[in-house]
Amino acid sequence: MKLKYAFARKVAVGLMAVAVAAAGANAFAANYTWKGGTTLATRNWQTASNWAQAASPAVVPQDFSNVLIGPINGGTTLAPVQRQIAVGSDTNEITSLEFTNNNAAYTFTGNGAVVVNGAIVNNSTALTSSGTGLASVQLRFVTLNGDTNLSGSGAATEIFLGITSADPLNPSQLTVNGNSLILQGTSVGVNVTAGTGSTVQLDALPSLLDLTIGAAGTLSGLANRDPGVFFNAGAEGALDLRNGSTTNFGVMGSLDGEYDAYATTGSVQFGGTLNIDWSQVGSTTFSSYTSFNLFEGSSYAGNFSQVSLAGAASPYDTLTFTQNGSEWSTQPFVGAGGESQWLVFQAQSGNLVVVPEPSTIVFAGLGVAMSGWTMWKKRRLSKILAAKVA
Repeated sequence: MKLKYAFARKVAVGLMAVAVAAAGANAFAANYTWKGGTTLATRNWQTASNWAQAASPAVVPQDFSNVLIGPINGGTTLAPVQRQIAVGSDTNEITSLEFTNNNAAYTFTGNGAVVVNGAIVNNSTALTSSGTGLASVQLRFVTLNGDTNLSGSGAATEIFLGITSADPLNPSQLTVNGNSLILQGTSVGVNVTAGTGSTVQLDALPSLLDLTIGAAGTLSGLANRDPGVFFNAGAEGALDLRNGSTTNFGVMGSLDGEYDAYATTGSVQFGGTLNIDWSQVGSTTFSSYTSFNLFEGSSYAGNFSQVSLAGAASPYDTLTFTQNGSEWSTQPFVGAGGESQWLVFQAQSGNLVVVPEPSTIVFAGLGVAMSGWTMWKKRRLSKILAAKVA
């Protein structure tokens, strides 16, 4: 009999614990709408009066809550005009963070302690008036932890110094769908995947673990970015360009620092379309055997389904690429010094090379020549990694 009552008591206690947990979960799942402070000093996440919600008295967002940065009570604007949210020492794990006000540009700032463990929805289309002016939402010094989804119809979301995995064996995953992502600063041990209708723009600093550009996704580099390595120096990061994706690459010149590769210490998988923007080259012509190291990696696989050259001036303006095995070559043109040349992209090395005619001599000796280029690329990558660590 004692055993029977003991069992019943355990069941009752268990049910009560479940009920309490459920009540707590429901309480934490409340929706919080940002009202904003009148000054930057009062524009703080931890100030209860900055939030409009059903709870009374007002409280700051609790763990696993849904946060709306948008219109209040059906309105179209928020006060103040400068929507810069300082989060202070907040450490809440937010289930969803949604930006909805089309009349406002937001900068969401913190000290690296804020954790968004869920979805970020950016439906704000206004552009920022500060910084690069590229994003409708800027997440500055905000750490995104766990599996985070970025979606929405707004302009690009710009992330500075965030997306950090505390455990290298269990990296964060940021998936972008229907939105554009600009990565600046350092993001360590993170996998980033761009899906349909999404663009990932890279500065030279983010230290990604893996970057996957899915079908209908786009990879671009930020204009005038500094040379550097996009991937984690301590891991074999992989760049995976899936079939149906688009990769944009801007070439300025052949000297180190005048252009930048998508550089990783791991593997590179080619697929989709490669668009080479030649507009910054201007009227410059290049001597034979000039090599543009568009992609740097430890190994290369696959190939693009299309390679194009855009924005070029004479003599490159009429060139088109045709696939020949693992290589893409243009028709001959009269280049530097009046020499007949071709442009050749090599999927086996990630290089775009200016080669002279006749093609039979060029391609016969190109394998030997490219072994030298590969060694040079590895030395260059080592130097960049060493400089970055220093």
